[in-house]
Amino acid sequence: MRCLPVLALAALSGCSTIQLVYNQSDDLLYWWMDAYVDFQDNQKQFTRDTLSNLQRWHRQQQLPEYVALLKRVQTMAPNDITPAQVCGVTEDIKSSFVTLLRFIEPEATRLGVQLTPEQLRNMRKRYDKTNKDWREDWLEGSAEKRLKYRTKQALNRLEDFYGRLDAPQREVLRQWLNESVFDATTSYAERERRQADSLQTLQRMAQAGEASATTQALLRGWIDRSFNSPIERHRAYGQALWQENCEGFAKLHNSTTPAQRQHLAESLRGYENDFRNLMSKK
Repeated sequence: MRCLPVLALAALSGCSTIQLVYNQSDDLLYWWMDAYVDFQDNQKQFTRDTLSNLQRWHRQQQLPEYVALLKRVQTMAPNDITPAQVCGVTEDIKSSFVTLLRFIEPEATRLGVQLTPEQLRNMRKRYDKTNKDWREDWLEGSAEKRLKYRTKQALNRLEDFYGRLDAPQREVLRQWLNESVFDATTSYAERERRQADSLQTLQRMAQAGEASATTQALLRGWIDRSFNSPIERHRAYGQALWQENCEGFAKLHNSTTPAQRQHLAESLRGYENDFRNLMSKK
């Protein structure tokens, strides 16, 4: 299932770890990328320098946006909310991420044109490995097993913010997921399309041999297609799932108790404090 609205704001499982992980994010991103590409020679230092610069920019430019967004969501926490409010928050998160991608575009283009056929084959192998894991989690086994897995994933994330969910909230979640338009086959098909698109785009960039307005446009086109599938059926499915998740989250929040909403506000305040601390570091 796609990231739950609002909770996608924080990918970490607890406020106590976010500062440690954030301060090491340039190294963590480097290792993650290297697992796909296997960087060679001067690519290594270029990538490390680029990620360090990205972290500095993000600390200065985007963490203040996160703080403002968290404060806004905290004011929403004690009250019932609407699907439109949830979608508005997730749209702000998406816009922030797109801004980050635009910032990194020139350096990503310079790296992309350097990738060799062997490195693209490494990416394909890595995709194959992660796809195998994805299929095991989301496609294989009975429908009951897959629903149980989705419910567990969602419940763990929700309880990180609200504390323990009681029977009324669990019933809302069960109904939300049981009636969902989520279709693992369609999600997997779009996943494969994006992967094939990435390899084809990077191959065209590498064949061009140098960073230019043309190769940067190729990269931007791929990013745009990642957010808006060129396959109409996939695009409509993604939009329907996004709207459904906004509605489902609003219903679940509106079923929570005052104590659970207070827990949510305190959790969000913890993230806000962590981000403020990170902003103060150079």
